[in-house]
Amino acid sequence: MDQRLPHNPTAYDDDWEDQPRQGPFYKWFLGIAVPLTVAGFGIHAIITQQADYSGRVTLILHGVSAIAFGIAAISLAIFLHCHYFWGNIYDQIWFAVLGKILAACGFIGALGVLIVRVGVLGKM
Repeated sequence: MDQRLPHNPTAYDDDWEDQPRQGPFYKWFLGIAVPLTVAGFGIHAIITQQADYSGRVTLILHGVSAIAFGIAAISLAIFLHCHYFWGNIYDQIWFAVLGKILAACGFIGALGVLIVRVGVLGKM
């Protein structure tokens, strides 16, 4: 019989479920600066209905696809803010956990729309 040791995360493990790593870098940079930047890209994509993603492959989105990309970006920003900022102030406060759950739902839904529209239907 294979027995595994139970997962016992420490304060230095960040598993997106428990309390994040502590410190001003995590609270202010990953909890405020990064989410504001990501949310800015999402808001710009929703307002202009155009999103440009340049990675290994350049992807230019228009209309509903750009709006879905923007919603996914804003949801990611909310998730990061709830995890790193509120998780650093309070340990597992209810609205930080609820914010992460709702943000994950929004991210998964928007990403699903984006995958169907771009990957299956080919509508950019």
